[in-house]
Amino acid sequence: MKVSEYLPSAPSGDYVIFGYTPLCGTCKVAERMIDIIPELIEVNIMKVDLNFAESLAQNYQLISVPVLLIVKDDEVVETVYRFESVTNIYEIIRKVLTI
Repeated sequence: MKVSEYLPSAPSGDYVIFGYTPLCGTCKVAERMIDIIPELIEVNIMKVDLNFAESLAQNYQLISVPVLLIVKDDEVVETVYRFESVTNIYEIIRKVLTI
C-alpha cells in the first residue's frame, strides 16, 4: 500500500507521519516531543488528525493514538506507539531512515 494513496498531500522521499486526535491528552504531550525532532535531524514530519484520515487508520490497522508512521519510498516501514522520550523517538527515526 502506498501512503500517497491515502494522503495525497504527503511529501516525497522519506518522512514521518505523526497521527493524533485533538482530544487526546497523550497526543499533546507526544506532539511536544515530536516538535523537537526536526531541530536534531533533518526529517519531514507530517501531522495528521486521524479523525480526517480514517482510510489511512483502517488500512494500516492503527490501534491507538498517538502513533508515528515512518515512511520510506512511500511505504510505512515502522509503526511506533510508545513515546518514551525525545531521545528514544530520535533513535528510532535515525535508525529506520538511516540518517
